[in-house]
Amino acid sequence: MRFLIVRRKSLLIVLGALVLSLMILGAQNSIKSVVANNLKPIYSAKVTNNRIAITFDISWGSQNVLPILDILNQEKIKATFFLSSPWAEDHQELVGQIVANGHEVGSHGRRHVDFNTLSESTLIEELRLAKDVLEKTTKQKITLLRPPNGAYNNKVISIATNQGYRVIQWSVDSLDWKKPGPQMVIEYVINGRKSNKGASPGDIILFHASDSAPDTPLALPTIIKTLKEKNYELVPVGILLNDAVETWPPESNL
Repeated sequence: MRFLIVRRKSLLIVLGALVLSLMILGAQNSIKSVVANNLKPIYSAKVTNNRIAITFDISWGSQNVLPILDILNQEKIKATFFLSSPWAEDHQELVGQIVANGHEVGSHGRRHVDFNTLSESTLIEELRLAKDVLEKTTKQKITLLRPPNGAYNNKVISIATNQGYRVIQWSVDSLDWKKPGPQMVIEYVINGRKSNKGASPGDIILFHASDSAPDTPLALPTIIKTLKEKNYELVPVGILLNDAVETWPPESNL
């Protein structure tokens, strides 16, 4: 009888190890099959309304945040703020203000590094830690990710997707981080750069609220006023995507 019990326990251990190995192999194959495709993040959306998403990246500094929040509050506009988790930990009062004002929060990662250069295991941990911190700090479910500097490859998109993120880029770049002056920031957003196409329905506008972009709060009132005069509605990314006919590129690429 004892011999049978030992054999049964041994058999269960072997079967358990086999099942675990198959699960790990399946997960790896799933990631590999996704990575085999040419994956893209979301740059814009096809919409049947006049909505444009307005977004702000923050990874350091605090001088521009309150002026930008004040402008958005005065104009009754909600936006998406992509926050790095260390910044959120160090500026919890500002994060509280962002959330209290009704804005959406997305992840800008943990470290401001090129995600393409990270190993698979390191990237998984980076995204997980950032999400944990941001969800604890904001009390929001974090489902949007903007990689630092917009850097991505198949590995980044597939791992982020497996963690429940939608990866968000932009279709209109204010180039505010280059400090071109408020008037040029306005020009880039309203009239575009080379293609002569300014912000229009379905676009996602990129701004920065870090201290590296002092022109942003100076340019923002004119940008908002001009877009409103065109009957455009500025909204968070989540609202834009919820009502979109489809994203560009289509999320079926996943």
